[in-house]
Amino acid sequence: MSEPVRPWWSGDDDIGGIGFARFFAWTGLLLGIGAVVLAVAAPLEGDALRTVWITGFGAIAMCVSFMAVPRYRNAGVRVSLAVPATMVLGALAIVIMIYAFAVIVFAAGGIMLPAPAHWVEVPVGPPVVTA
Repeated sequence: MSEPVRPWWSGDDDIGGIGFARFFAWTGLLLGIGAVVLAVAAPLEGDALRTVWITGFGAIAMCVSFMAVPRYRNAGVRVSLAVPATMVLGALAIVIMIYAFAVIVFAAGGIMLPAPAHWVEVPVGPPVVTA
């Protein structure tokens, strides 16, 4: 009698096989790319809480990718280059958001640090019509 075929995500010790390792590594990389794009292009508009959300997005990308490491090691396979790339991208997003937070805090005190205009710019509301 042959051994039953296991699905791609299962492993011998219930942590998941190489399929889950690749899934976590590449999903983390995509999240890391998204975090850096958000860190650079998101209109913060002087709202410091937006930096916290984007920082969390970068940290989640790093955590998802880091979950691949024990699965690669358990399978006896070298860790994919997507994992360290995600760590760099996640850290870059976090560093950019730390600077953006500092820019917003200093701008509130009247000190303008070099930064993109969409970080501190407050959008103008609809025009006021007087009769």
